[in-house]
Amino acid sequence: MSHRRMVDQTSLIQTIYEVAVDPHVYDRLVDLWGQHLMATLGENPLTGDSPAGPSPEISQHLLRSFEILDRLGRQEPPASASAPVPASERAEIRITSRGDISSASALACEVLGAAPGDALLDLAMSTETASRLRQELSGKQSSYPGEVYVFFAKGDKHPYPMVRELANSGGTGNGAGTGNGSGTGNQTGNNTGNNTGGFVLAGLHNRWTEAHDQILRQMFGLTQAETRVARELLTGANLREIAEATGRSVDTLRTQLKAIRRKTYTANQQQLVRIMTGLEALIKTDGPTGSATGGSDHVFTLPEGRKISYRIFGPEHGAPCLFIHNMLNGPNFPPQVVKQLHRHGLKFICPLRPGFGSSDLDPVAQRHPAEAPDRFCADMQPFLKHLGYSRLLAIGNMSGAVFAFRLAQRHPDLVQGVFNISGAVPITEMSQIRAMHYRQQVMALTARFTPRMLPTLLRAGIAQIDAGGVEAFLNALYRPDSPDRALAARPEHRDILFTGFRQVVQQGHWSFAIDSHHVVRDWSKYCQGLSQPVVLVQWWCRPGCHPAQRAGLCQPDGVHVLRLSRGRTTGALSGRIRCCAKDC
Repeated sequence: MSHRRMVDQTSLIQTIYEVAVDPHVYDRLVDLWGQHLMATLGENPLTGDSPAGPSPEISQHLLRSFEILDRLGRQEPPASASAPVPASERAEIRITSRGDISSASALACEVLGAAPGDALLDLAMSTETASRLRQELSGKQSSYPGEVYVFFAKGDKHPYPMVRELANSGGTGNGAGTGNGSGTGNQTGNNTGNNTGGFVLAGLHNRWTEAHDQILRQMFGLTQAETRVARELLTGANLREIAEATGRSVDTLRTQLKAIRRKTYTANQQQLVRIMTGLEALIKTDGPTGSATGGSDHVFTLPEGRKISYRIFGPEHGAPCLFIHNMLNGPNFPPQVVKQLHRHGLKFICPLRPGFGSSDLDPVAQRHPAEAPDRFCADMQPFLKHLGYSRLLAIGNMSGAVFAFRLAQRHPDLVQGVFNISGAVPITEMSQIRAMHYRQQVMALTARFTPRMLPTLLRAGIAQIDAGGVEAFLNALYRPDSPDRALAARPEHRDILFTGFRQVVQQGHWSFAIDSHHVVRDWSKYCQGLSQPVVLVQWWCRPGCHPAQRAGLCQPDGVHVLRLSRGRTTGALSGRIRCCAKDC
């Protein structure tokens, strides 16, 4: 292996573990993984022999990272670990919305050199921390409680992690004195009253629990002695101080530190501290709160006991249409679309497919993703019978098209026609994948050629969304100059996309993984032998879909391809659906 390849692989391994504890490095993980995957797959992996996948070493690390994410990423904190540490016993800095220090505890003044009236960005901190704080203070990037920042002590410059808290949590306030006097709880403050909209940074001292020790031993294979060294490093101690506390020599501790770095794939003490503090933040972070779908969902219980949530839009006696949503968004519509449904007399019945939102995950499809379309067809029979519909138009949106075509093929008596909106098309050529945005390419190649690795990427993406990075996740999906990005920037669409992303991740990554299995393959077999009319609606700029690739969908004699611009399409589209519902 070349030196450059070895350096790239080492960076990828380090990032694999970093993303398990710091969702903000997710974009870097996707970039590094994409470069590694594309280099191993070659130019055209769809032809010839099976391509060589990633090295077994990389695969092992990705699977281990998934285990960490799956065990820690969304669990609620133990009640015993949630009690705040008194401000007098920790480093605490209160920051105004302008980025000025309004008050600082005695420990923060001593260790970090924080002083009321100074600018937060004047303190010593890592380059990444400085960049994030500048973006957050300028309003260009959102921030949330539980995020970890790495500062440096003013003396020996060792890493000193701080966690973000709400302005009204922990501590005892901004101090009671005036000027630069001392306030309560050993807080030094100027009482400027500028803390509105501000936040608190608190040191992670005295908060290590047995859960951290167990994680380090089980996930990274650290010994008990190595675990203690890692624990002491989190408190800000250096090797000489640890030697005095443990009675070991500094040379012995250096050897143990090298073993820790080797096992955790960290190159220096700062990276190791970031791993430690990331574990701290994840253990203390709440999981998702409440349902992303709101309280308006109806629920149907299948004969086998699973529950399907569903929504209905449009007039009560409108023409019935089964709307099958895509993998990145549930059945969520802006007011103007709902208005058009009423105008054209269309009634959308919108089930959330298994594993999306609050619909129960289908364990059979989870174990065997290839069976998901047939399982969906079996679910729809009792579901639609319960609602009193015996024949209706099936509308497949993007990845939902796979399920719409299969339903029409399996139950022609139930489906009177297929309307495929911006639908997925069978993947038969690498040019289709190459036409996608880079992030979409990486996900498609992973799902197609290394499906065991996909859960790690999806789970890390979920961690980014949970940590408040839904906007970054959305922006990374589309090219900056694409019509999709422009459309997603509109507030009414952005809110719906955000809601949809949270629906997708509400139960974890499985629903996305199941859909990914199908959309990156040639599923044109589901289009064969259809007797019903088919309308394929594609936007003029849709990547990965051109006439040659649409051929797989055009088996029925009654197929019609409708090309639309990104302009005023809502009324035209709903009007066309109405015509299909009537003609069928």
